[in-house]
Amino acid sequence: MKRQRFVRVVIVVTLMALSGLLVIQVYWFLKAYNIQERQFDETAILAIRSVTNRMLRLETDDTTRLAPVEQTSSNSFYVDFNRNISYRVVDSVVTNTFREHGIYYPFELVVYDDVTNGVMFGNFYKDGVMSDAEPTCLTRIAPNRATMDFVITFPGKRVDIVGAMGIWIFSAFTFLLILIVFGFVIVNLSRQKRLSELKSDFMNNMTHELQTPITNISIASEVLQKATGHLDHARAVQYANIIYVENQRLRFQVEQVLQTALLERGEIDLKKQEININTLVEEVIGTFRLRIQSREGQIVSRLCALRPTIFGDHFHLTNILYSLLDNADKYSTATPEITITTSDEEKGVRVAIADKGIGINEDVQRFIFDRFYRVATDNINTVRGFGLGLTYVREIVAAHRGRVSVSSHPGQGSCFELFFQNR
Repeated sequence: MKRQRFVRVVIVVTLMALSGLLVIQVYWFLKAYNIQERQFDETAILAIRSVTNRMLRLETDDTTRLAPVEQTSSNSFYVDFNRNISYRVVDSVVTNTFREHGIYYPFELVVYDDVTNGVMFGNFYKDGVMSDAEPTCLTRIAPNRATMDFVITFPGKRVDIVGAMGIWIFSAFTFLLILIVFGFVIVNLSRQKRLSELKSDFMNNMTHELQTPITNISIASEVLQKATGHLDHARAVQYANIIYVENQRLRFQVEQVLQTALLERGEIDLKKQEININTLVEEVIGTFRLRIQSREGQIVSRLCALRPTIFGDHFHLTNILYSLLDNADKYSTATPEITITTSDEEKGVRVAIADKGIGINEDVQRFIFDRFYRVATDNINTVRGFGLGLTYVREIVAAHRGRVSVSSHPGQGSCFELFFQNR
């Protein structure tokens, strides 16, 4: 118990440490991104200011001071140039200046008429090179020279910045991979631990379950052997019945384990034939009735199906009905009251096995068909089993292209419904 607690503490501390590292990683990544973005903006503004200064020098104007470059959005820069200059001059100066400043990111250059504020020219530059041989004219009349302002936009700014943060991205993905691997290991260890506990419970339960019928058979047979000629007929029949019932119980338990193992390996072989489900239910009840009567209980059958013929394996269908009756008996703490109903459904037949036992909590009903899972009870020693019965039921029903469901309420009993298609 202490070791399990220590393992849980280690896992929790490790998760907290990794979560803290993740938060720090995200913080520094965002901080690095902001620094890169500021550097990008500063470099772009510096390069665009150099563009305007060069164009002024081309106009032999060394006295005019233009308004500062305006950053209208996170990736767009506006220049109030208000000079008469050709587009090709702007194109040449921008591309050359950007190369000198180490800007090779894709950008858009759009020229506006300073008077009408209408778009005159525009083009897209990839890696600092114009994408078209001629600028895209966006007005009906495109003069070679015009009084202009212009806007430079970097459409892929965020992507470009992130792309320049290679070491940070590599670090983030490496850390994320570590987290995923750690999570996978934790989940896998938890599953393995749960499976180990279930298997341990299974071995303990199997030992007890097999010992009980063997002991009862041994005692009854020993009494019959020693009391030969001195035991009245009624007592002899009673001990013979004990041997018969316990033998059936032992056979069922062994068969359950063997068939579940075959199902797990996918080696089960169904020998299907026409089966009258009403007749099959009567046969199983006949085998099980003696056990219920020993507890002064009763089994009520309501065989209402008018189309009871299905195509299935007699042996396995008998076993799953017996398994459901076995559960109904084991989980009935008082006198067992079991009802088996058959009824016609669209394209098939329904078999319902209801009891008035302890019931099943709704939050664990989805687990009851899992291998080795057993519903916890107030006194687990009074209800033994392998945790294989309902798994076997589910697999066999699925192999017959049917379905199984359960409805149950604590203290009110359970009802298992099986549906099989008519042939």
